[in-house]
Amino acid sequence: MQEVKKQQQTGVGLIEKAFQVLDLFQLDAPTWSQAEMVRQTGFNRSTAHRLVRYLTDTRYLVQSISSGRYALGPAALDLGRRADAGFDLRSVCLPAMEKMFASTNESIILTSLNKMDYTAICVEQIVGQRGGLRVFEQVGSALKLHAGAAPKAILASLPNIERDAYLDRDLVKITEHTITKRDQLMEDLTLTRQRGYSLSHEETYDGVAGIGAVILDADDYPLGSLAIALPLQRLTEEKTRSFGLEICSLASEITNSLRLSPENKSQATR
Repeated sequence: MQEVKKQQQTGVGLIEKAFQVLDLFQLDAPTWSQAEMVRQTGFNRSTAHRLVRYLTDTRYLVQSISSGRYALGPAALDLGRRADAGFDLRSVCLPAMEKMFASTNESIILTSLNKMDYTAICVEQIVGQRGGLRVFEQVGSALKLHAGAAPKAILASLPNIERDAYLDRDLVKITEHTITKRDQLMEDLTLTRQRGYSLSHEETYDGVAGIGAVILDADDYPLGSLAIALPLQRLTEEKTRSFGLEICSLASEITNSLRLSPENKSQATR
């Protein structure tokens, strides 16, 4: 029994070490030599050699013939594609949306960035039940990034080169309040980054206001946004501040949960 337990512990240790090696490969460090892996991980040379050989044999790593350096292989790329296919932003964010709805009884909207055409896709919403004007967005609709709270939260967080490329487009005026002048929009996006949330007053629909906050991935790239939409007449200065802080907090919680490593996630759920 003790022998079996020892083997299990050894197996888990090897898996952890293999993940440590794979985790070295980042956007800013895509290739590594075996000597660099040894220095970075602290593994002895024989352990590192066995791990690298196994990861290469299983196609999680590939070695360049010319340089001898290693990069992520087709098995790792395929795993990433399968993770993307299985990732459901809606299921991750729905508890936060329900929490925001319970405290405000206003419409809550979740969008996801579509990088094919740089639009914000409405992937889920909870429609407010208060009397008067009911505010809602069509699930599946593509929203321009320069108009509305949810899209602007994403636009404000794009890398400068992508944001500037978008701003170089001919920006469509959806309502008379849509911001289409580059300097004015840049000022608005700067304010969004400074306070942590975006504001929209009738930029997409007359009589409708919104407050949005971005959801980021582990590399601080925008995945989408969480927003509250309500009739403009109900959005007081006090509500702007309180709703803004609340939606910022919820979006940050989602971002942080997405950044948790598998090890931290298992600890957090105990």
